[in-house]
Amino acid sequence: MENKTQTPLKTLDELNFFLSNAPKNWKTGDVIKRFQIYEHEYISCVYWENQHFITGTDIVKALTFRFKIQGHEIKNVKKFEEGIFSDLRNLKPGIDSSLEEPKSPFLELLYKHKCIRTQKKQKVFFWYSVPYDRLYQVKKKKVYVYKQYIYINYYIVFVFFFLY
Repeated sequence: MENKTQTPLKTLDELNFFLSNAPKNWKTGDVIKRFQIYEHEYISCVYWENQHFITGTDIVKALTFRFKIQGHEIKNVKKFEEGIFSDLRNLKPGIDSSLEEPKSPFLELLYKHKCIRTQKKQKVFFWYSVPYDRLYQVKKKKVYVYKQYIYINYYIVFVFFFLY
């Protein structure tokens, strides 16, 4: 993902506007609309076979950007990403997403434009089926609960150590 020293090029309001409106006012012939969050990093809305899509990788980028721009620390990036991908499993193929076969023409396009990291079989999500705000709130709550758990365990160990 992005380097911790990178400066955001957009604001949270601009990200939310993009997530809400990217498929609107689509120009004939356009395949991708991109939203630049850092110098070499984008979130893409992709038009393919009369549908607008976003990849799991770009959903992770959007949520990570949102967390960081709001000052939330992500201690374990890998766990954070795994949690998002786990939550995305609830979005079913055919209803909320399309399950793409390895190296399909669509995956090749996404890979070429750095929207995905690999051309393995994967789900690509219908733009308006992704509950961006709900995913953010769930992740924020999990991070808060984890912080509380650490704090409580630290307090218990601290009290136990000084009482005995």
